[in-house]
Amino acid sequence: MQFRSAAVFYNIRKTSVAPLAQEVRDYLAQKGLAVRVITSLDELAEHPADLLVSMGGDGTMLCCARAAAPLHIPIFGINCGTLGFLAACEKNDFKNSLQQLLDGKCALNERFMLQTRLLDQDGQVQEFLAFNDCVLRAAEPRSFLTQAAFNGIKIPSYFGDGVIVSTPTGSTAYSLAAGGPIIEPEVDVLLVTPICPHTLNQRPLILPGNATLTLAPTFKQETSRALASIDGQINLSLPPGAKLEITRSPVRAKLLCPKERGFFSILNRKLNWGNR
Repeated sequence: MQFRSAAVFYNIRKTSVAPLAQEVRDYLAQKGLAVRVITSLDELAEHPADLLVSMGGDGTMLCCARAAAPLHIPIFGINCGTLGFLAACEKNDFKNSLQQLLDGKCALNERFMLQTRLLDQDGQVQEFLAFNDCVLRAAEPRSFLTQAAFNGIKIPSYFGDGVIVSTPTGSTAYSLAAGGPIIEPEVDVLLVTPICPHTLNQRPLILPGNATLTLAPTFKQETSRALASIDGQINLSLPPGAKLEITRSPVRAKLLCPKERGFFSILNRKLNWGNR
């Protein structure tokens, strides 16, 4: 894969990352790329690039994935945060890793994303793209009932603190903390994980990747509201009678990564999976 232009993005609130972003810009410019540093992902649509370099933690990568996937721009993540599960390299090794990228020694991994549709009683529809997950929960801490349907067919409802619907990539995020399984990113499935279910017989559910899952929250008190949280970053208040339709998005996030930094290696290094 050849790159002629690149955009280097960092969170403007993380001022400590700004000098490193300039170092990355200078390094890529020395390699012959047309490079600019951006602090707003809206600039990607206005001025597309062949490559997006994400500088931050996993939260920054989530923002970059939602912005870059519809534009088919691959992402190279440099971890400047804490965990950095999604990043291609650590910040102290960015030159070596970027050189591998320019030498064609990085793998291009396409990741499943979610399309979430919020439908209200008036027929209004809002659509959102999610890289990790869509979480349905109460606006205030309380248990509630969620009616569910799989491809239009009613399935048993959920009663508890909410429901997490995640991609395979998102299986190692909030879903994992809530007791969900780890799913290899290339598996084509939706993962449904209940949050603190008030029963012993509700467990995580794996559905086909082309499934449509419908969730409709109901409360005993008319003033109670549900929230839909997209990747933990976009939070939507559901009006009474609204429901969510969640399915696989037609677009995929494209992540670039050195070949030795594979999924199971990252699981071991970042989450201590398999250690004794």
